Amino acid sequence: MTQHDLSTPSSPLVDPEEVRLRKMNRRAKVIQELIQTEKDYHTDLELCIREVVQPLRNLQVVDVDRLFTNTETLCEVSAALLHRLEEAMTEPDPEAVVIGEIFIQAKAALEDVYKIYCYHHDDANMSLKSYEKEEEIKQHFTTCVLALKKIYDQEGKPNLLDMGSLLIKPVQRIMKYPLLLRELWQATPSDHPDYQPVQEAFTTSRIINVNINEFKRRKDIVMKYKRLEDEVTLRGKLNKFNIHSIRKKGDRFAGYLKILTGVEPQVRDEVFDREEKLFRSLEKAVRQLFKNVQCYLQHTQEMVSVAVQSVQEMENMVKESNKSDTNGSLHHNGNDPYKHFKDSLERLVLAPLSSLQGMFAAPQKLIQKRYDKLLDYCSRLERSSSFSSSSTTSSSPSLVSEDQGPARRDYEALNALLVEELQRFNKAANTILNNCVVHIVALLRGLMDSILNRAPSIQQLPAPLSNMTEVQNSIMDMLNNLTFVKDNSQKLMERKVSFEKPRDKKMMMPEVKHQTEEERAWLLAEQPLDRLYQLKRKCNGCQEQDLSLLEGELVALLEDTDPLGSSSRWLVHTGGSQGYVYSTFLKLYNPLRNAQRASLASAEQQQQPPPAMVDEDFDDLSLFVSGSGSSSLRSFSLNTTDSSSTLSGLQGELESPQNLEDTQDSDAQQFYAVYAFQARCDQELTLQEYQHVRIIKFCDLGGNKEWWLAEANGQKGYVPANYLGKMSYA
Repeated sequence: MTQHDLSTPSSPLVDPEEVRLRKMNRRAKVIQELIQTEKDYHTDLELCIREVVQPLRNLQVVDVDRLFTNTETLCEVSAALLHRLEEAMTEPDPEAVVIGEIFIQAKAALEDVYKIYCYHHDDANMSLKSYEKEEEIKQHFTTCVLALKKIYDQEGKPNLLDMGSLLIKPVQRIMKYPLLLRELWQATPSDHPDYQPVQEAFTTSRIINVNINEFKRRKDIVMKYKRLEDEVTLRGKLNKFNIHSIRKKGDRFAGYLKILTGVEPQVRDEVFDREEKLFRSLEKAVRQLFKNVQCYLQHTQEMVSVAVQSVQEMENMVKESNKSDTNGSLHHNGNDPYKHFKDSLERLVLAPLSSLQGMFAAPQKLIQKRYDKLLDYCSRLERSSSFSSSSTTSSSPSLVSEDQGPARRDYEALNALLVEELQRFNKAANTILNNCVVHIVALLRGLMDSILNRAPSIQQLPAPLSNMTEVQNSIMDMLNNLTFVKDNSQKLMERKVSFEKPRDKKMMMPEVKHQTEEERAWLLAEQPLDRLYQLKRKCNGCQEQDLSLLEGELVALLEDTDPLGSSSRWLVHTGGSQGYVYSTFLKLYNPLRNAQRASLASAEQQQQPPPAMVDEDFDDLSLFVSGSGSSSLRSFSLNTTDSSSTLSGLQGELESPQNLEDTQDSDAQQFYAVYAFQARCDQELTLQEYQHVRIIKFCDLGGNKEWWLAEANGQKGYVPANYLGKMSYA
């Protein structure tokens, strides 16, 4: 008891000055220990970098950055801290030495570097264990550690080292700062100028450790949910399907309905709501821009070859032939401006947008998990409030806090992490998006400048005349006055359409050349019978390489598809030329049928009954009867009075355009497109196969009855008459 009374500070036998002196001596020892341990720690980091990190990095057998993370940065921060501590100790008066202010100023640097190292420490240990399973890598580790032990033996230091002890040293050091500073604070007299700074430094070091632990806990929560999302399988989902999960999902759904209906207010974080809204907008903008740029490249790539050909032809028209050979090769001189534009657009725009688009998935899952945890927290909060209001026991507050604890911690951790990282993510994504837009504009401008610079003759064209129409008409009148043009005039310009003022002159259509007997005989002699076909009706060629043929002419089938792979357009030989004809105009050639038709014609001339028809004679009949004058049948009747049900007669009445014009407004004037037709100018009408049309006039303005004026979907234009069929049933 006597010794205990003498050791207590409150004893009147102890002199306050002696107590202060003891504290100052103890303070000096603590400061010396702080500086010496920091010096040893810094030396250990330098030796580790020199003897372990650098050799392993040179060997390139392991991921050194994954093992040692930011050890070099830790060494730099430790060196700066040690330098400031040694500078403070140069003060000769112990009463003037201030240590606490050094740690207060170093708070940000210490927290930043140790936060990263401590977070990756678990991953580094896992990597170390996996590396040590390989004998070759383990031998490299042993060599580095033995070199380090040899240095420690020479300096007389403990040499019980391995790779794990090297990795744990920074974690142990940051945890030791609060212990040393607390001891320094307790050893500092209350009237010392360093008393208050040391107390703040002690609090700061504790806050650093708390922040590091909280940061690691938040990251662990994120990694846990990310790992669960990556490892999710059907079996895993079935294993999680239990009463607890059903109850949790039900509580979330009930809470969502209460918030949706306004029964309960929603817990909101304004900063998170603002950042989430910006995140959604950026995700949509990146996705839409990526899609638009891809579509633009696809369309331009399809049209660029045609555009280049048109430019070259235009250059040949406006400059001399000898100059066109030198300047008119935009795409054949190895320096293609469009190829450079396409490659740059893919590299500078599409590649960053594609990478950025893939980065939005993980934050979206985390945002959804944050909403789930918010609903869990609100559900627990509601349940605990109802429980606390109905319970009067003193133990209820502790039970309430225990019930809210995990849900609240998870929600707050996810919310704090998202608020912090969404701001940085949105800022970076916005920068990338703006840079991509700037690159698109710059590349388009560069492409246009390159094309204009490569076509100086186009730039030097004179300005168009204001009275261009009058000048062109006067030139055309002058040409029409020429004798050879007036006699054999082939129109040099497209048909001029005017629905109010019809032209008096007829449009001259090219005359169809008849097949000669020599061409027909050659086909019968040289081509096999199964490859010979006969025209059902007259055919006008409307596309490039199409043939115009007359009814009854003979052709030989060469290919049953066109270059685009369409099986409805065949390549045929007429005996004199080759070209394409739609298969619906053709029927298989039958010599017997032709002989029977010849005898039928002779019998009609002698007024004798015709021979019986064969089944192939019905090839000319179809459900929809064509509207062309050469093959239109209005009706036919079958006489079934005979027991053999033979065909007794076939009556047909040809429709003329005059008869069609008389019933123009009736339902019978509804026609359809037997074949698809592509307009070649503004005066023609594009039709799809089987598209319904209404015939306005059964000839063009020149009176040519092979072109009809039709209307479909509110548009008017001319269509070949043999491409149309009448909407009447046979």
